[in-house]
Amino acid sequence: MNYRAIILSFLFGGFCLPACERKSADQRVVHREGEPDVFNFESEDPEMNAAIAEAKRTTDSFLKILSDPKSKQTDFSAKRPYPTKGNSGYEHIWISNLSYDGKLLHGNISDEPLNIPNLKFDEAVSFPPDELSDWMYMEDKKVVGGYTVHVARKHMTAGEGAEFDRHIQFKQ
Repeated sequence: MNYRAIILSFLFGGFCLPACERKSADQRVVHREGEPDVFNFESEDPEMNAAIAEAKRTTDSFLKILSDPKSKQTDFSAKRPYPTKGNSGYEHIWISNLSYDGKLLHGNISDEPLNIPNLKFDEAVSFPPDELSDWMYMEDKKVVGGYTVHVARKHMTAGEGAEFDRHIQFKQ
C-alpha cells in the first residue's frame, strides 16, 4: 500500500458534525470493517468549528500551492461537507487526486460515505473552494494543513492515537 493510501484510508474518514456528543469513544467513533473510522462531533463543537474556520481562512494559500506545487509537495486533498440522508446534518468527506482549474476543485471521493447514499467511494466530484471544510497535503512526508485532523487526533483514545501515529507522521 502506498503512503497516500495509508493516509487517506486511515482515520481520515468524514467528520459528521450533527447529533453526536463526545461522551464516550463508542458514541464518538463509528468503526467500519475495511473502512476508515468516522469521528463524530457536535455541530456546535468550538474546536472543530475553529479548525474549519482556519482551513477556510487559509484556502487561498492552499490553492496557490496546489496550482504550482514544489516537488516535495504531494498528495493534495480537501474535505467538503455533504448533507446526510434525511438532511439530518453533514458528513465531511475527504476528496483526493485534487486539482484546481481556477474556479473549481476536482477530485475523487476518498472514503465510503457513512450516511450519504448518493455518493460513492472514488466518485469524481467538483466544487467551489469556498465549500471546503479542510485541506491538506504532504511536504517532506509530513502533513501540512489538516486542521480538523489535528482536532480529531487530540481527542483520540490512547489506542486510537497509537494506531494513527503508526500510520502517519503527524505533528500537533
